[in-house]
Amino acid sequence: MTDSSSPTLPVEIWTVVHALACTDGGATARALSLVSRDWLSISAPFKFQSIALVGPKPILRFVALLDSIPEGERNVQSLSIGSQNLRLYPSPSYTLDLAQEHERGLRFTDKLFPELGITSFTGTLQISSEAIDKAVIRILELTSKTLRTLYTHLILLRRPMPLYHVHLPHLQTLVLHGPFASPPPTLSPVFPKLRRLRLAPPLTSGHGGAELLDTIAIAAPILSQLYLSHSACAPRVLERALEGTNLRNLTRLFVEVGAARRSSPSPPGDPVAEPAGLLRLAQGDGRIRIIKERPWWIDVEAALIEWEEVDELQWDHREQVKRDG
Repeated sequence: MTDSSSPTLPVEIWTVVHALACTDGGATARALSLVSRDWLSISAPFKFQSIALVGPKPILRFVALLDSIPEGERNVQSLSIGSQNLRLYPSPSYTLDLAQEHERGLRFTDKLFPELGITSFTGTLQISSEAIDKAVIRILELTSKTLRTLYTHLILLRRPMPLYHVHLPHLQTLVLHGPFASPPPTLSPVFPKLRRLRLAPPLTSGHGGAELLDTIAIAAPILSQLYLSHSACAPRVLERALEGTNLRNLTRLFVEVGAARRSSPSPPGDPVAEPAGLLRLAQGDGRIRIIKERPWWIDVEAALIEWEEVDELQWDHREQVKRDG
């Protein structure tokens, strides 16, 4: 290290320090890069290692940023995509001034965002729901080769689904906050290395528990830990899936039970899993854990904390509901 402001330590040690520090959504990486020229160089490989995008503007800006850098620099390993509140999109307040974005070094073109109708005369853009949908998918496509942890609030999306149809070959942890509808079927393992999946809250329209579990089994063939709400499917559906080949690799099935807020009632006649039936099922299958259901909406700060804690040790030590009550 040549900068007098930096302690004398081998570059290799500082590299490890920076790699371990840059895991909080991008703030630490940006701060470290401003310390000195040496630290700017050392932190460069970890600049995009951990990213948190809150709201439509950062999402679209990140697409433009990723498009402007070489593929080798898109080293996004942990990604959180969220919303500040429950306000539906689009909103008149969500606009982009293209001149200001150009000053940021970001170029918004019709080729990159064809759904926005950008021309040479466009000065201000209204962010549409379609643009947000496609931007999220584009981000996943551009980071698919490195992404390992994904945490999203689906209120941002116009057509929210429990699973993305984007091939993410290295994704290991996926946490999706709804509400969302039943997923379309998939024929290929889009998440071949996914180990941990949490869908919260339950599905909200015309869903079928068996179809959901079939889709999960195909999309994530080596899934070992699954979080589901008690109203996602009936106990007999869970039992059938666990006994068959669908979820045979599961070592833990966490079923969330409680009175968390619902965005809509369950469809008439839909078989909702009752706690008593779940408790009986859990008593006969050591893989099943009954836990308290969390609220379906949490603020961004809480989401980021939970996101940082999504690892195997934390998932194994969630608060468990007593089986006798």
